[in-house]
Amino acid sequence: MITEKDMQYILTIANYGNLTKAADALFLSQPALSIHLKQLENSLGLQLFERKGRKMILTYAGEEFVKSAREITMKCFELEDRMIDIRKNVAVRLRIGYMVRQVESLFPTVMTKFNKLYPQSVVYAIDGHLPELEEQLIAGDIDMFFGYNSIINSRLTYETIYNDCLVAILPKNHPAASMTVKKDTCSYPWLDLSYVKKERFILQHSNQSIRQLEEDALLYADVLPELTYKISSIDAGVRLAEQGYGIAFTLNSYLSSMKLSDNSAIMQVGDPNLLIPFSAAYRKEDSARREIHEWIKLTCDITKNKTITSL
Repeated sequence: MITEKDMQYILTIANYGNLTKAADALFLSQPALSIHLKQLENSLGLQLFERKGRKMILTYAGEEFVKSAREITMKCFELEDRMIDIRKNVAVRLRIGYMVRQVESLFPTVMTKFNKLYPQSVVYAIDGHLPELEEQLIAGDIDMFFGYNSIINSRLTYETIYNDCLVAILPKNHPAASMTVKKDTCSYPWLDLSYVKKERFILQHSNQSIRQLEEDALLYADVLPELTYKISSIDAGVRLAEQGYGIAFTLNSYLSSMKLSDNSAIMQVGDPNLLIPFSAAYRKEDSARREIHEWIKLTCDITKNKTITSL
């Protein structure tokens, strides 16, 4: 097998064209360098140099060896420079999974701040549903994702960004709006979903992370809906509820971007003592990657002071 030392010795001999000068440059004796060259040529079954007096002239095989060795050496230099850049935190790559709404609300601001810390960074935002993002993270196709994690995977580390809550939307004139109660642990009037079990429940599809939260709230109230309407768009579901088509769910953190009708009633549902963590998840073996923690810190910074009452 050709080694780094082999390439270094051959390139030096080719550069000087003289065995003695090459040996001096390599801090070797001339006989030692001559023996190394002979052993390499014997192992290759090829002559790399023609000896013409004191001159060392490359053969065709030697020219090809030097050409490839120079290319490999340059790649090694580039790799070393790349590692130095990464160590200096100026050249990193991140692939981050988001749910669609988080891409719009979080990614642009964090990306702008992150780029100031890592000017040569390359960051990709990949949107998708939570189960898909988790699979991609475990497979190594992304470096982390942000989402609402009701189920913890032992191979991943989770860091909470903020706590959220699930709310239901109905028209203000709906009878259920007067059935709510005030609870110290809730940011909105709390509704027992058993009071509206005959309603049409507007739910998201099973592969959406909010669907699990909706099912948890129904389970807490011991409600098995008789009427359901499935829709992927949370916003569209809320608009349907505002117009009296049924009861829809969303997260408190989504309300600020929804511009609800003045005739809408917002009610917290599910376990009144439950806070829903919005978390960053990454592989445990990546816990030493500084850029991951920097991205999480920046995300926390732009969402700090945004509790479930004001987010």
